[in-house]
Amino acid sequence: MNTKKSFKIYYLLLVEGTTEFNLFAYLTKNKFRNDFEKSNIKFSDKVTITDIGISRGKLNGGVSNLSSFKGKYNPIKKDRRYKGEKLFFVIDKDFDDSSQVEALIKGDGNIVQFVEYNSEHLLLRFGNKNPKNPSDFNNMVEFKTYCKTEFQKHFNKRASDFKDSDFDLIFCNIEDIEIRKSFSELFSTLSS
Repeated sequence: MNTKKSFKIYYLLLVEGTTEFNLFAYLTKNKFRNDFEKSNIKFSDKVTITDIGISRGKLNGGVSNLSSFKGKYNPIKKDRRYKGEKLFFVIDKDFDDSSQVEALIKGDGNIVQFVEYNSEHLLLRFGNKNPKNPSDFNNMVEFKTYCKTEFQKHFNKRASDFKDSDFDLIFCNIEDIEIRKSFSELFSTLSS
């Protein structure tokens, strides 16, 4: 019996840093591997623009506001190697300009998966460590510092040092539906 082959849909993956890269890789190549292997969706981390600090899709230095985001986003859009490519961003949502960044990304027809509120907070929450929320702090800088400190306190390592076995310990206690809700933009690509 002949089966119709579907066309592959490619996204250029752009992540805030190592933690988001490792988390994305864990979800797509480990935890939900079968879903992504069966889909027509493919991600590539081939974006590299060394003079602005982008290597293998990592926006090294992160995103702290709209200006810092534009400083990395605009050169990607202008680079002829990436023109016309669909971009998929994985960014922490722990900065004040996140709604403006989201509007910019989506306005250009690209996709952003925000990590609520940041990777450390999400992993602490999924690890049943009951972290505080941004509303408990005077500003987002204090909140980010708190999340990094709490993360190291509970897990004895930085989030960027997490490996698949570390993620396994956290994600084994979380229902798949909760993970899918937290990464709704990522999983929405599977229905494309």
